[in-house]
Amino acid sequence: MAAVLIAVFVLGALVGGPVRATIQPSSVSLPDQVANAVADRYEGKVDRAALERAGAKAIAAEVGDRWTTYFTPKEWAELQRATEGRYSGIGIRVRGTDDALEVREVFPGSPAEKAGLTPGDAIVAVAGVPVSRRGPVKSRAAILGKDGTAVALRLRSPTGAQRTVRVTRGDVIVPLVQARMLTAPSGATVGYIELDRFEKGAGERVRDAAQRLLDDGAKALVLDLRGDPGGLLDESVAVAGAFLKPGTVVVSTTGRASPKREFRAEGDPIPADVPVAVIVDRGSASASEIVAGALKDTGRAVIVGERTFGKSKVQVTQETSDGGAVRVTIAGYRTPKGLDIGEGGVKPDVTATDTADTEADEALDAALARLAPQGG
Repeated sequence: MAAVLIAVFVLGALVGGPVRATIQPSSVSLPDQVANAVADRYEGKVDRAALERAGAKAIAAEVGDRWTTYFTPKEWAELQRATEGRYSGIGIRVRGTDDALEVREVFPGSPAEKAGLTPGDAIVAVAGVPVSRRGPVKSRAAILGKDGTAVALRLRSPTGAQRTVRVTRGDVIVPLVQARMLTAPSGATVGYIELDRFEKGAGERVRDAAQRLLDDGAKALVLDLRGDPGGLLDESVAVAGAFLKPGTVVVSTTGRASPKREFRAEGDPIPADVPVAVIVDRGSASASEIVAGALKDTGRAVIVGERTFGKSKVQVTQETSDGGAVRVTIAGYRTPKGLDIGEGGVKPDVTATDTADTEADEALDAALARLAPQGG
């Protein structure tokens, strides 16, 4: 027995502390034990909150799923703003070319509208740096900035005249749904609906916009989901339900802790004989893919554009005590025909890509051409 006690004493001396402190049972979680040890005993200054955030990031990353993650309070606040379509900028949609950012849309009430920007203007320089030198991607980023700050834009009008305007950035809300009437080359009247994101109310807004366009004389409809990163699962079902017969399966989900569940269309859809085209691209993800996949599988719409992103996972988000949040993948989803969209996305029926260096919108033109013979 004496030999055993001596051995324990020697081991304790070698590791720099009493052995009983390392083997004593503890009700504290392992991450907290490590954080406590570092915070209490590290020789330098320690930010305990930073340790815990790092631990939270590591735990979420350990499962090896790119969609399961922890958001710090700052990241979570920014993500919530983005989900709501809010950002600090001037409120325009542009398309980049080699030497300019072509203004395609100016949001109502935005700083850009107040400064006099109109569709058709071309931004040739941002803060004195030509777009041709900085490039369209970095030029877009340079327009963004802190609320209340200003940016100088050099504009070229459709007539070629140039002017410089100073725009004060502000809090911009991107419209959830935008709709307008288009005329196809054949003369057919087609309603156009652009959905920016799948936040609460998206399904109702799309359904209302579709009905208004039909009431105004549209003979066919285009639903544009390009660049739409997705959002709420229930809203994807509601958007699809604007076009599908009630009871039609829109998507099914299943996961380790989630039994298989089918989500079906509900409500009052537009007439089944109204032709529909859905435009997608590589930026169409998640809920966008659910809608495109459902309308494709059921034969309700022709899908035009590029193969979609390929995200077939469902997540739930739980806010954490520090003001952040953890998002966890709980299930995968499949289209009505059982397609796993994660394996290559939704393939379009008609392939078309909008080319940045042309004034035309090739994907939209392809959709109108496909609908025109049906639209009359």
